[in-house]
Amino acid sequence: SMVHDRIDQEMFDYLSRLDQLQTITQRAEPYLFFIVEQLRERGMPMELALLPIIESAYQPQATSRSEAAGLWQFIPSTGQHFGLKQNWWYDGRRDVHASTQAALDYLQRLHDMFGGDWPLALAAYNAGEGTVSRAIERAASKGKPTDYWSLDLPEETKAYVPRLIALSRLFRDPHVYGLIPHKIEDAPFLARIEFDRPLDLSKVANAMDMSVDELYRLNPGFKRGVNGNGKETVALLLPQDKAHRLKTLDIKDLYAVLPKQRQIKAARDESTVSFARRLGVSLATLRDMNPGLRDKVTRGQTVLLPESPSAHIELAEAKTTASAAPGKAIHHVVSPGENLYQISRQHGVDTQTLASWNGLKPNSTLKAGQKLVIYTEPSGKGSSPPRIPLVAHKTHLPETTGGSRKTKSAEGRSTSTPRATAKAPTGEVRKTTYTVQKGDTLFSIAKRFKVEVAQLRQWNKLDKKGELKPGQTIVVVLAEAPPKAS
Repeated sequence: SMVHDRIDQEMFDYLSRLDQLQTITQRAEPYLFFIVEQLRERGMPMELALLPIIESAYQPQATSRSEAAGLWQFIPSTGQHFGLKQNWWYDGRRDVHASTQAALDYLQRLHDMFGGDWPLALAAYNAGEGTVSRAIERAASKGKPTDYWSLDLPEETKAYVPRLIALSRLFRDPHVYGLIPHKIEDAPFLARIEFDRPLDLSKVANAMDMSVDELYRLNPGFKRGVNGNGKETVALLLPQDKAHRLKTLDIKDLYAVLPKQRQIKAARDESTVSFARRLGVSLATLRDMNPGLRDKVTRGQTVLLPESPSAHIELAEAKTTASAAPGKAIHHVVSPGENLYQISRQHGVDTQTLASWNGLKPNSTLKAGQKLVIYTEPSGKGSSPPRIPLVAHKTHLPETTGGSRKTKSAEGRSTSTPRATAKAPTGEVRKTTYTVQKGDTLFSIAKRFKVEVAQLRQWNKLDKKGELKPGQTIVVVLAEAPPKAS
């Protein structure tokens, strides 16, 4: 039947990527106890614990092209709607505990909205409730069936539920399919500890004998190397054994010096919006750092701002980029509220270089619709563009699963199509970087990005013996997506 065909297609797809699935289940391990416990308490189907495999490959650091973030891939507005704070210091959409609660709240609400039908609720999680409601109305008006399997939905949404069913079959009989199951421990893997003051996360990692990356994987919500801005109680998720150890330490040694801020006095009365735009700071940052700020700034008022973002760029990086011969030019059309810093991060160049290419200052204000030119590297060169350290910690994985393209539906839930390849707006070659995970081989990475092993070797100047190390960054050149066979 059609239903089985759709599920079989997804099964087949996962079976061709078992090594990748194995890596993902390892990655999921620390989070599973908590997620399963939440599902059990709420009486929700256990299979929903597999949803982050589809959404983010269980990478809380994952960010999609449409700005969806975290294990459950919330876009900013939906995140806010479900109480996930997003500010200069912290992004609740990446916080494993907070985002899981919000995602399950959202799923329960959709489940009620669609009369207790899980397939329809999941379709709405993927495509937005409006898309699904309209499809139901269209079918009903033609006298056609209105169940998930019969509805006319976007391709990606049609694959979404079969994908989840395929995963639940694989994990029900992992041995049959050659997967090594990861047993969910009876005891929670993680403990949540609250502190009265923000801690310096790199000091915590050192004191715990953990790598900073490991600590970030469990606490990816913090964007500034510290857990919070000192205004509210702050918590950390730590493995149980580390948590016990932390309780024996003198916590005072771990207190954070908060990231530097600068104070400026407003020169004139103006709206907060235009003030932020003039200083190249996002409104959210401004509000976050100045909780009492209203819609207007008055002359002489003292306002806190982040130290200018370009200060975080290591000078060496700034030099190498500036001297690199420009490659192909691509154009970036500025959307409302974007600043040079955000755009430079998005394209992996530094702010000063981007400014100089466009005859601007690093803190110049941009207008929506303005065109910026960005030079990609001459193709064929193996080195990746310099990544800008966010206060020395990498908290962004370059892409969600396998360079997946994220499209934003009308409702703004993000949807991912792992089979298509992302491409630049102008359709030329695009580069992405991939961080090597434990168990990856050149072959598995090549398969994942649909490229040749030889190409990976060439782009990364790897010789035949070149061993991959976890954490190593691999450059992948993505060709234009082949048109989808219908």
